[in-house]
Amino acid sequence: MQRIEQLKLELSKAIKESPEYIEYKRLEAIIDKDPNLKRSIDEFRRQNFDIQKVDDIFAAQEDLNNRYADMRRQDMVNRYLLSEVCLCRMVQDICRTVVETIEFDVDFLNN
Repeated sequence: MQRIEQLKLELSKAIKESPEYIEYKRLEAIIDKDPNLKRSIDEFRRQNFDIQKVDDIFAAQEDLNNRYADMRRQDMVNRYLLSEVCLCRMVQDICRTVVETIEFDVDFLNN
């Protein structure tokens, strides 16, 4: 277990040193300076997460984008959200690699 703990620390450090994480944190610091914008972005993110569970995800996503169109027109907002997606994809890829390598059964999630 000690080896796994060491590798987790190394992986965390590598993620924090990655260009994806650095860009995300840079943009997050800019967004955080505007509490109203931060609140709107967080609400958008929360609703975006919630619609992943609905039956008609495409219609829900379109509706969400329409409701937040003004906010999404801001270049900084789009760059921030895109940087978040890049960081999430990197973490998902790490998780997927670990799960596939250790042959951990997660097929129940696909139902």
